[in-house]
Amino acid sequence: MIRGLYTSATGMLATQTQSEFIGDNVANAKTPGYKEELASNISFPSHLIERRGGNLISEAQLGGLGTGVRVDRALLSNVQGVLQTTNLKTDLALTAPGYFVVQTPEGERYSRNGHFELDSNGMLQSPEGYTLLGENGPIGPLSSEFSVGTDGTIIDQGQNVDRLRVVEIPSDALKREGQSLYSSTQPVQVGGAGAQVLQGTIEASNVDLSGQMIQMMTVMKAYEANQKVIQTQDEMLAKAVNEVGKI
Repeated sequence: MIRGLYTSATGMLATQTQSEFIGDNVANAKTPGYKEELASNISFPSHLIERRGGNLISEAQLGGLGTGVRVDRALLSNVQGVLQTTNLKTDLALTAPGYFVVQTPEGERYSRNGHFELDSNGMLQSPEGYTLLGENGPIGPLSSEFSVGTDGTIIDQGQNVDRLRVVEIPSDALKREGQSLYSSTQPVQVGGAGAQVLQGTIEASNVDLSGQMIQMMTVMKAYEANQKVIQTQDEMLAKAVNEVGKI
């Protein structure tokens, strides 16, 4: 019975973590390039239960005993968000798998958020103020009339300036940092036809709000069910201590 309390409690903790993931997804439903985050659950090791008697003939396997569940890790949905036309030259979108690369004080980071801007020195930077990187390093200085080809080539005043550096990374190798920045130790260079870039377009968040609402209701029902199980077991323990003990 005590074991059941712990099992139900782990279920409540797991659903609480899932609700936090859903809350983050809903809050970033309008963040460009945001990737929906999903919770991956894993069960604790199960124990084999056997019935034992006075001799070997009476022994029998009764089955497994679960010991609870926990959130193992966060998984990112690689479904592409809707492409929205903005006609802003500094807005860029990727139509193929991959991530833009920006330079931060902690090193290179990766993002699908193509809502860039030119700083006072004409350098392309992310909304957080991090410099966008090309194959030859930081991109710029640029004039306000620069253009970007579908292969990521940047042309300014008739001159080839650089080409966007785009990397492809497995979703399970990404670690979220903030709303739309990721770190990883396994970037894979993508070039030429692999880097499909649209200028004047931005990729919206891929969060499905209706799906998130359904998940939230499912998580709430699971939380309430585990809570009810704990209450029932608590009442049974109270009877065992206060009533059975008197017999």
